[in-house]
Amino acid sequence: MKKRVMSVMLTLAMAASIFSGCSGKSSSGSNSTSGTESKSSNSKAPYTVVMGYIGDKFNDQKEVEDKINAILEPALNAKIELRQYSWGTYQQELQLTLSGDENLDIVPIVVTNAAGYVNNGQVKDLSGYIDKYGTNIKKDVDASFLNCPKIGKVTYGVTTKREQITDEGIMMRKDILQKMGYHVGDDGICTDIKSLDDLTAAYAKVKAANPTMIMCGSAANSTPLFRWETSDFLTDGFGVLMDYGQSTKVVNLYDTDEFKNFAKLMYQWNQSGYFSSDAATTTEALVPQMKAGNTFSYFTPYKAGAIEQDELSSGQQLAFAPLFGDPYITSYSVNFFTWGIARNSKDPVTAFKVLDYIYGSSDVMNLLNWGIEGKHYKVVDAQNKVIDYADGVNATNTGWCLNIGWELPNQENSYVWKGETSAKWQKQKELIDSAKHSKALGFSYDSSSVSNQLTALNNVKAQYYDAIGCGSVNPDTAIPQFNQALNNAGLKEVISAKQSQLDDWLKTQK
Repeated sequence: MKKRVMSVMLTLAMAASIFSGCSGKSSSGSNSTSGTESKSSNSKAPYTVVMGYIGDKFNDQKEVEDKINAILEPALNAKIELRQYSWGTYQQELQLTLSGDENLDIVPIVVTNAAGYVNNGQVKDLSGYIDKYGTNIKKDVDASFLNCPKIGKVTYGVTTKREQITDEGIMMRKDILQKMGYHVGDDGICTDIKSLDDLTAAYAKVKAANPTMIMCGSAANSTPLFRWETSDFLTDGFGVLMDYGQSTKVVNLYDTDEFKNFAKLMYQWNQSGYFSSDAATTTEALVPQMKAGNTFSYFTPYKAGAIEQDELSSGQQLAFAPLFGDPYITSYSVNFFTWGIARNSKDPVTAFKVLDYIYGSSDVMNLLNWGIEGKHYKVVDAQNKVIDYADGVNATNTGWCLNIGWELPNQENSYVWKGETSAKWQKQKELIDSAKHSKALGFSYDSSSVSNQLTALNNVKAQYYDAIGCGSVNPDTAIPQFNQALNNAGLKEVISAKQSQLDDWLKTQK
């Protein structure tokens, strides 16, 4: 929802890929929640599955839903209704939905919210559902990754088919970089920027030539700090493993020299005018900020196709630079974005069957991500599964183009955008296979004994994190206050619980 480009959120970016294509052909792959299990009795009305997603809103939603329902109704006696949540406000809106009686079936889960959902009983335990109904999920998702989205004994979600790595960096305007004399390779990587020091020097140069331009895009829940990762977050970040998860000592990240130095750099950037005045509070997502034309760069995870994905959404020619070392994999990166079934669901079995169906259906994946063939996109290379905007359609007038393949269940089962080929998925597999594994990969702690502390800790984090993350407060005073508030909220108890459970888990791995 990670180390070079979401928010998922977020980016997860963010969580954050752009790859699913549309096809009028019958679904490829096995959509077999098969036999009589795959079809609900037609003697009753089809159940409408409400599926939330985090992304942009488009005008042609009803038409896209109708096309999807023409597939789902005969297969599962089910329909789908999409519900949009924006990145800037999804946490509050989803919490309201899950706390109330409003129907929601398939729920998007960003890893930092998972513990709260589980501890409050707001999502279903999916272990039995996966075993009984997860035909496509078990086929398409690595078995070791299926075991990661757990809190205690509760399997709360299914990870999406995306980059499972943590690999963050900076996405920049290619035209401006080249005008300033920086080299960008054919792969879109700027080889002249390899560190935060290099980036700081580039900002000074670009700002001097473009004094009114924002150097670094930022938003609530999407400040640069949200993308600064050199540790294993152990689900929630309240107690981490440093050195890319190679340490097994759980420590307070926010009291480390690494955190303090990064915060001081953000403060320096802010004082230099590199951020917008509302960098800590705006809810406008980073790619739309780039699309508006007055932002030079933003932090984001890297993955196969990341540059092309964001070029499509922003309308800008872009380049990327890795900043934090080689990619690595943690349970956090695997779990960054998952799909769960909400407690609000009135028919969780049908909801899960629909979710499983999507993992196996190129047709539904393409409709969800790209829309309707001939109306929103056209196929330009069927053999290599490449699409482009339909005639007369572009980024400014399209009625549907979610472009959130990384967030959707299985982007590898669909088309890619013009400028790429489906060979990108092999590149993505190579990145995953070559990444360093955290020593705690597969571990998730049971937070039920510290749920009250986690609620208090998240409230403290919400008060300080974004302001520190874009340098709008002086870290020399804000960080000590932040840590004092964290300790008062029970951080030491959470760290102790994690360390004890991790030590027990490590003994079982030998």
